[in-house]
Amino acid sequence: MKKIENAGLFRLRNNDHYQFMTDADNLIVKYTPASLSIVKEYGAFKKALTLEDAAMRVETGSSKSEMIEMLDTQRDITWNAIRNLVKAYSGSPKEAETQSAAALDRIINLYGDPRNLSYNEESAAIANFVSDMLLPVNAPHLLLLHVSDWVTILKTQNDKLQQILNERNAELANRGKGDVRSTRQQVDPAYNAIADKINAIILLGQSSAAMTNFVTELNEKIKYYKTTISIREGRFASAAAKKAKA
Repeated sequence: MKKIENAGLFRLRNNDHYQFMTDADNLIVKYTPASLSIVKEYGAFKKALTLEDAAMRVETGSSKSEMIEMLDTQRDITWNAIRNLVKAYSGSPKEAETQSAAALDRIINLYGDPRNLSYNEESAAIANFVSDMLLPVNAPHLLLLHVSDWVTILKTQNDKLQQILNERNAELANRGKGDVRSTRQQVDPAYNAIADKINAIILLGQSSAAMTNFVTELNEKIKYYKTTISIREGRFASAAAKKAKA
């Protein structure tokens, strides 16, 4: 039997994330937590999702939320492009290029993948990452690997997002808590605990008919959201490539 697929949660925009989690919640209710053997895990998930729902209601009132999500997607794509390009050059037949790739890869590994952090944490991590990449000692490596422009673009995207984020935070200051990204850090582990529990039961060959149907329907939803994300990211990547060539 098929297991629950990886949903790639960090790639979801806030609206997509909330909708996916709501869809998952509805499926759990449909088949019941008891029949899925996740009564305890569902309690934690539902509590975290309730917090995300409240935060979403606050953020929805800000016209800047959509722009923040768009900018976050753009900087995630740019960061990933930089990482992939440096990784590609690590296999270059030219020694100078492999040495430069190794130098830049050390910086990438130092900060890890920032894309699943809160907006503010990711902004801080990327700001430090860009600062290290743009040190004079790394200039020759950036030029040799043709990644200088991308690092500059990442800095611009990150600075712009932080500016808009600060403006929105000031706007929401008197409305109550509206940090959806922080609530996602509670929802995701709770969702993953459910998926891990069900997948473990499947692996042991103890799944029920209800569980089989649940997994099938959930995987269809995961497939839908992955397709939506791929199309969106493809558009952003194409636009960024055209801008870089201009």
